[in-house]
Amino acid sequence: MFEEQRIEPRERLALPIKLGDGLRAITRDISPTGLFFEFEGERPMRGLVDFEMHLIEAGMKFTSVGEIVRIEYRAGRTGVAVRLMAPRLELINDGKAGADSV
Repeated sequence: MFEEQRIEPRERLALPIKLGDGLRAITRDISPTGLFFEFEGERPMRGLVDFEMHLIEAGMKFTSVGEIVRIEYRAGRTGVAVRLMAPRLELINDGKAGADSV
């Protein structure tokens, strides 16, 4: 029998994110301590990953480093679960929030 190991509840939320290497992905779910994202293709990943997401309506940008804790490959997609290590939420105040949005 599978024992749930999540400490925090997760919210199903599909938001675009951009990884540090420019790869674009979509979140599947988010919690206060982690998130799961997916992207097209199969790509090995390990260690740490930097990413950002723009919350245009709120005028905010969320950035973080995530520790990869699980990888799933299925149907030509890669899913990555990360534990947030250095989350940061900041105002987008340059007036160009939509110009380089994720």
